[in-house]
Amino acid sequence: MNDPVCEIISYSEAQNRSLLQFEKGIVQGGQIQLEIVKEHFLSRAAVFRNYRVLIAINAQNDIVGTAIGAQTTIEINGEKIQAGFGFDAKVSPHQRRKGLGRKLAKEMYRQFFKPHGLSGNYMTAKLNNAAVLKMISGMLSNVWVYNFTYLTIPTSARMKPSDISEPTPDNFGVRLFDPQSVDNNYYTCFENGLGCFHSHKMYLLKIKKVKFIYRTALGLLRKYYPSKYQNIPKEGETMSFSVLYNHRIDNLAGINVVLEDLQRKGIGYLLVCCKKRGAIYRSLKSISINSYDYNIVTDFHLNENDAVNLDVRCL
Repeated sequence: MNDPVCEIISYSEAQNRSLLQFEKGIVQGGQIQLEIVKEHFLSRAAVFRNYRVLIAINAQNDIVGTAIGAQTTIEINGEKIQAGFGFDAKVSPHQRRKGLGRKLAKEMYRQFFKPHGLSGNYMTAKLNNAAVLKMISGMLSNVWVYNFTYLTIPTSARMKPSDISEPTPDNFGVRLFDPQSVDNNYYTCFENGLGCFHSHKMYLLKIKKVKFIYRTALGLLRKYYPSKYQNIPKEGETMSFSVLYNHRIDNLAGINVVLEDLQRKGIGYLLVCCKKRGAIYRSLKSISINSYDYNIVTDFHLNENDAVNLDVRCL
């Protein structure tokens, strides 16, 4: 059912405080509920050279939805293309299932993606996030889905040389395209070729609530496997993390240098994106405390056999 009283407007700086409050009320996750913590609403958007922010307001001028679109580079089978990336699409709980998400997506395409010639556009979403799939499928005649996995690694962990898996073809990678377009305080390059993007400079994640059964299970893991699970964050704690890029199986042995550097700087976790059951996944799974499956959801043809390199700013 459509809600005719919602209006889509452009971002203004005067809305910053209200938008931060709006985001604080949007809880992410199921068993572990997360709250995003930012210094400024545009903290994540600001790492892109070209972006657009849309705000949905109701008849009382209350914020009920947001969406951000940015121009980015994605590499598919060796070809770099300019694409539109949609993120931070959020709808107030009492406005869901009324078509507002689709309305925001259509307006982003009309106002930003199309005028900039971005004929290929995508979002990333958790594997079980039906809302995003529904929103995009309601806007487009064709939708393609490409799977990858996040691994969460405490920076106190270290990989053993024996953990390195036998090389196998891995058709998913993470890069930092056009690094000159972003302040170098956001990333660190290492001599071994690895890099990490400091997402904690954009936002942190606070654990707002852990459901009882899951909290009990985590307590047991800490008790019986303390060396691996002692650093699992608890309810009320805030997580800081960086994201690995330029990783391949032939330079993965250098990940300990990255972990040591992040731990020394007080960063809690390193996120590594890879293909599930691939060589990188097999090599790092033993030091990971969590894995969760994600999708790249596109309006252009993309299949699981394609070799994809995603910009780290889109993770």
